[in-house]
Amino acid sequence: MAQNSTDSDTKLERSGSMFPSSTSTTRNRSSGNGRLVLENGKHCHFQKPPTFKKRLFGKNIKTRNTTVTRKASSSPPRADLEWERWIKSPSQTGVMACENMTLLSQKYGDIYDIAGRGSSGVILLSHKVQEWHPDIDCLYAIKVFRRGTRTSETETSYRRRIGADFAISSSLRHQNVIRTFDLLQIGGDSLCEVMEYCSGGDLHSLVVAKSQLEKAEADCFFKQLMHGANYIHEMGVAHRDLKPENLLLTSHGCLKISDFGDGECFRSAWENDIHMSRTRRGSRPYVSPEQYLDKEFDPRTVDIWAAAVTYVAMRTGKIPWNTATNDDENFRDYNADRRIGRGYFLIDDICYVNYPISWFYWAVF
Repeated sequence: MAQNSTDSDTKLERSGSMFPSSTSTTRNRSSGNGRLVLENGKHCHFQKPPTFKKRLFGKNIKTRNTTVTRKASSSPPRADLEWERWIKSPSQTGVMACENMTLLSQKYGDIYDIAGRGSSGVILLSHKVQEWHPDIDCLYAIKVFRRGTRTSETETSYRRRIGADFAISSSLRHQNVIRTFDLLQIGGDSLCEVMEYCSGGDLHSLVVAKSQLEKAEADCFFKQLMHGANYIHEMGVAHRDLKPENLLLTSHGCLKISDFGDGECFRSAWENDIHMSRTRRGSRPYVSPEQYLDKEFDPRTVDIWAAAVTYVAMRTGKIPWNTATNDDENFRDYNADRRIGRGYFLIDDICYVNYPISWFYWAVF
């Protein structure tokens, strides 16, 4: 579930059709999103902060750099109305919920808006003014989990899953990994996780808005993704659900890996050997082929595969296949081309493939 998510029905195209090509890597004045190359060869990203669809308490958040405005909606989504009533009337869920909501506000400020929503809950935006320096504003993303009434998941399993997510994410400290601060119960079986707020939205929304990313911009995001993935692997953690929706962006284009709900610890701090995995996790287009086999696999390779599919999605605006099995025609074509040493058009069109020297020895001899 991404912060500042677009319509959840909006998806990246499958490989049968292509979005119109983006024409420039410089800053786009109409969208506010883009990349500016400096004279020294370095570059800056500009991700326009989102315009929220509705206000909860009739307030605007004024920061030193921007004013976050909200458009009034004559017919707000049903989910927004439901959660607005829930936020405004926390006492309806009991005295404990009211006390916890007060504690939440004291620590992380007033809740101002719904920044995103998904099937398992919502992302709320809170704003806290620092008493020691009123000019400094702190924005937090509060991810409120809710166990659906139709799910077969027990309350014990639900709490264990959320607790495992927090245990992993709160232990990680890296510029390309989302910072997680707290886990609180706020009434009934509702738990909330407090994270840093990324005003640039998620990578999926950016790719959909631009149709596809230019090579320099995609390469920059991919480099950051690999830095973050390398760090979590060094910490003994595999994400297991890397995809554009789980990659958040700051207003300056810093990419951060988020949502460790499917995360897996494959090595403890005192261990040298890794624990192999057999479970299949993640979103189907990004699931690696070895997960469909009844064999053990290294969970780190799963993240590398998903990162590669994410790069193809950034560069082309589409997902190369729906499932990485031979039942999928596009993956079957890819697999056949690779088996005979031939490049796959979708990949060769966006990058120069450096084949290993052993391939040339095989081809010659």
